[in-house]
Amino acid sequence: MGDKLNNYDFLILPKLKNDSDVRPSDKIGKWDAQPPKAFQDVASSLDYKSPGRVKSVSSVPTMWARPMSMEMALHNKAYPIREQMIEQWRGMLAAIALAEVRRLPLTAKLVDLDELRHKEAFARSLYELLPDPVYTLYTLDGKNPWQDIYVFSWDENPVGITTPSTLVVSSEEGKWVGLPWWNRGDCRLESPNNYLNASEKALLWRWLDNLRNELHNHRGEPEAIDMIGGLLNEFRDSLGTYKEQQLSLTTNPQFFGVQINKGVLSAINSPVKAQPKASCVRLVPSPDKEKAIKEKAIPELLIIDPEIAKAWGELPQNIWIYEDQTLAALNIDDLRTGQIIWRNVEWKESKDLFLPELTFIDLPDALPGTVFPNGTQINFNGQEVTALIPLNPILLKYLNPEDLIKKVQFQSINGGDGAVVRVILDLPLSGVTNNDKQPQNYRIYKDYPLKEENSLHEVPVLEVWPYFRVEGWKEYYAFYYDGEFGEETFQVSLPDAQEPHFLQDGLGFFQIARLEEFPSYIICQDSTSNIVGLILLKTAEKIQPMGTWRVGIDFGTSFTNVYINRNGTVEPLPLQNLHLKVTDIQADIRNPVLFEYFIPESFIPAEKPLPLSSILTKRGSGSGIRLGRERPIYDGRIYIPDFSRFRSKEDWIETNLKWGNLILNRLFLKHLALHITALAAKKGVSQINWSLSYPSSFSNNDKTRYAQTWQDLTAELQAKTGIRHFSPELDNLENFRTESLAFAQYFADQEDYNLVNATCIDLGGGTS
Repeated sequence: MGDKLNNYDFLILPKLKNDSDVRPSDKIGKWDAQPPKAFQDVASSLDYKSPGRVKSVSSVPTMWARPMSMEMALHNKAYPIREQMIEQWRGMLAAIALAEVRRLPLTAKLVDLDELRHKEAFARSLYELLPDPVYTLYTLDGKNPWQDIYVFSWDENPVGITTPSTLVVSSEEGKWVGLPWWNRGDCRLESPNNYLNASEKALLWRWLDNLRNELHNHRGEPEAIDMIGGLLNEFRDSLGTYKEQQLSLTTNPQFFGVQINKGVLSAINSPVKAQPKASCVRLVPSPDKEKAIKEKAIPELLIIDPEIAKAWGELPQNIWIYEDQTLAALNIDDLRTGQIIWRNVEWKESKDLFLPELTFIDLPDALPGTVFPNGTQINFNGQEVTALIPLNPILLKYLNPEDLIKKVQFQSINGGDGAVVRVILDLPLSGVTNNDKQPQNYRIYKDYPLKEENSLHEVPVLEVWPYFRVEGWKEYYAFYYDGEFGEETFQVSLPDAQEPHFLQDGLGFFQIARLEEFPSYIICQDSTSNIVGLILLKTAEKIQPMGTWRVGIDFGTSFTNVYINRNGTVEPLPLQNLHLKVTDIQADIRNPVLFEYFIPESFIPAEKPLPLSSILTKRGSGSGIRLGRERPIYDGRIYIPDFSRFRSKEDWIETNLKWGNLILNRLFLKHLALHITALAAKKGVSQINWSLSYPSSFSNNDKTRYAQTWQDLTAELQAKTGIRHFSPELDNLENFRTESLAFAQYFADQEDYNLVNATCIDLGGGTS
């Protein structure tokens, strides 16, 4: 018997009980032959009182001492430290049973001593000293069942074996590092009951019950079967009662690396498989994001953090992560390396929700079109600055900007080497109750020292048009111009952008992108495309259109006029600003590029912007515009000239649109119709009825082509905007008429002129 007390080993042989069945040998120094029950007699006769905590009794002089000690402990109720040995036995059985549920690093190998004895001296010694098959639970044809054993390893270190008399036996002082019911101080296994959740107890209960029933199927010794069966029943019953639990086993026939198939040991070959449960760490989305998840457009997002159990005051095995995997079972390295792959979900470690650095702009309130945590002021070198949000863009797939920003806090804290900003993020997770109506919060944070190298001194021109949301509207445009600031400002990436168009003009860098939804955020990048922060855009107003406009178009050679009839009131097209101005940049930089490369914020002259000049600009567009594939904004735009500086001979300026190139004609009208539709939608209009005029000199082919052009572009607009459009057919004399007739109708209806015996002449830029 050996015991370690105060770092000293005591090697002693205890005295025998007075009623001992063991009798000393007649002659000292002589080996006596003893029957197989001799070891049991010794175990029953020891009169042992420990001076400290007992780990094992080693009075068995054999290479098989540890397995024999376990055999004696389980089959002999008088064994001195029986309860402690039973705890270790239970601990190993539980580790095997829960190996898949807990992702335990257990493997097994078969050791055939009959084969190895011819190769290894140690194996030969083991073979020659094989225990007698006295308490065996199964038989092997023609073999001593002790010849074939399985060695279990934990992280490739042996920790136990199987035996035909006890099922399993753990090695003395085996290192089960990381197993909750392994006592590191005493280097021994304990009973697992206090470390299991209800689900694990239920699964283990049924596994032990199955193992108990299997004992009767392998021709074992009845007395041994009764003893081990009773111990299995006691272990099972100590867990509670789970009679409704179904037997759920792994589908991997070689889970431990080898199939365990010797006798009743086949029942420990398959560990339990947990029943899938809803994840506790699923990010609960904003209400407007739920539909996309339900329709599988985006997967659910799982947030993984080993500290979440402590934060919630729960055991790791009570935190379900994915299907049958709990936090206790999860090996994050397997996910990182791709050894396991989760389907139909996306996962992120909580630390990866923060960007590595905090980038900021050396200007106060530099991003007026964005949302930012309330009451947050960040100072650097005594000056207020504007921070980019240092969060992973993936969060915006699940949370809209308003919801996300409510969950973000910026705190200035004292740092030893300068200003430090703590960014706090509150994550709404499904939680242990899996209740989306009452998410369970999990708070994480990251501290960012403010560094000069992370400061930006300028902002670019950044705009989104139009600034509203309408059901079915899929025509949004974003515009970026770096102001020729280069690395003094940031570049952008627009998630879900359609056909992003990049342009380098002189020292300036431009980008135009079309989006099918109003963007909720913009990703800011450095010159090497590394993400440096997020801009969370103010959510656009959601409009419920109901009204109707009748829109009249007079497309002239020099000018184009647009009037609307709204509820009987006729007026020029009401122009208004539909831009979201994201950045605050000098007007002398912003306004010219909007006129030249995008959509102007306002038309000039401001006091009387109509009629519009019939001029198209292709500045910054690509080449190769195809008939029927014209793209407004990208390929060309309505140009609002400042006639004091206008130069019609520039290569990108196109005039004579009415009579010239059909592609340019369609491109101008497409942008005009899109702009009118956006203005109408902003005013709550759901339907536009178009009235068109054309020159009297139009041939039949010209009239047919013009009417068809409007039919085509309005059909395309209806599909992309959700606004209903009715464009007149060729034979609709009320809404498709000559300019002269439309001119006369105006004076008769609106100016109340008596046109009897009068002649109406429409003096146009090309014809009259």
